[in-house]
Amino acid sequence: MARPDKPRAKALGAEDTYMKSPRIHLPFLDIFRGIAILLVFLFHSLHAAYDFTELPWKGLFRDFQALHSPLVLYPLTYGPMGVAMFFVVSGFCIHMSHARSSTHSWGEFARKRFFRIYPPYLLALLVFYFMWPFRTYSLSSSSMQYQLFTHLFEVHNLSRDTFFGINGSFWSIAVEIQLYMIYPIMLFLVWKFGWRYGLLIVAIAELIIRASQSIGIPLPDAVIGSPFAFWFSWSIGAFLAQRFLEKKPSPLLKLRFDVLLVLALLLPIFRPTEPYMFIATALLTGNAIEKYAYGVWQIPKGKYLTPLIRHLSFLGIVSYSFYLIHQPILLLIRRLPVTFYSLPFNVSPHSRFILCIVLYPLLLILACLMYRYVEMPSAKLGKAKNSSRVPA
Repeated sequence: MARPDKPRAKALGAEDTYMKSPRIHLPFLDIFRGIAILLVFLFHSLHAAYDFTELPWKGLFRDFQALHSPLVLYPLTYGPMGVAMFFVVSGFCIHMSHARSSTHSWGEFARKRFFRIYPPYLLALLVFYFMWPFRTYSLSSSSMQYQLFTHLFEVHNLSRDTFFGINGSFWSIAVEIQLYMIYPIMLFLVWKFGWRYGLLIVAIAELIIRASQSIGIPLPDAVIGSPFAFWFSWSIGAFLAQRFLEKKPSPLLKLRFDVLLVLALLLPIFRPTEPYMFIATALLTGNAIEKYAYGVWQIPKGKYLTPLIRHLSFLGIVSYSFYLIHQPILLLIRRLPVTFYSLPFNVSPHSRFILCIVLYPLLLILACLMYRYVEMPSAKLGKAKNSSRVPA
């Protein structure tokens, strides 16, 4: 038996006047995306140059004496914070879009998400799987055929054997798509129990997985890499979008940004708390979203800041395309003597890092081309299919 529409409308904010307003654009979200992809790019540059992403453990703490790169580069090990930022912004935008939809159709939701995400991903997947110099394996290899199969169906994040296969960045795309798939479950919990208890259930699911990693209880790969391991972090964005539509700031607004930042930076240094860094970064991002959304903070301006902000905003707009292509290209730097075997010398790690940074403009150009000629036409195709079903 169908539920009454009124409770569902209340949960989604369907009766709010925002629902019939023009498209809401929050410029600071593009800046957040730009910062996030820049963090990820620098993190993968560190990996490509020094074959290093994090300090080893010495007892319960990180061993700073084992740093394989200059100490000044240590902050780049916090690159995974960029992925947490992406997830929160994603949750915010997805819920904002769906809550303001005139139909709340899940078919419409699926079409728009598919055409927005999958075609650019598929192109990048096929390029990096089949093309030289990215392909370093035989296409007849059964293990690589399995890699391709799991990546095509976006389930490669559920096994450590395929988690970082083909393109190490693709794991989060699979998680993102799976988060879209369980988004209706989150909304059902919110409709049934309200936002407070719905979020509590979602938080318990993620915290159980992270707590097991904290105390060393082994869990199946399919659980550790599942969307449930990131469910609360993503749902924070959805909750903030709902409160924004209702013009009601969340309790996150009252928290101090500097305290959350210090917490997010300290958690990865202590072994038992390291798994909680992702949640801390999600809360940090949510706090910043609230402060900009309600005018507590303003986008900074100045002679030098304005060009930087504009660049970060532009980078945020093309961030998905940039994310899809950057890591395999950076990893070519690490394989320079092998890929281009005519080189009579080895390239030092410091030189490799500089080369990665020099590649940034080229990657940005490629991302712009992919955004313009693949990502946007694909997104428009999804909207066109939808527009034929919705009355003007």
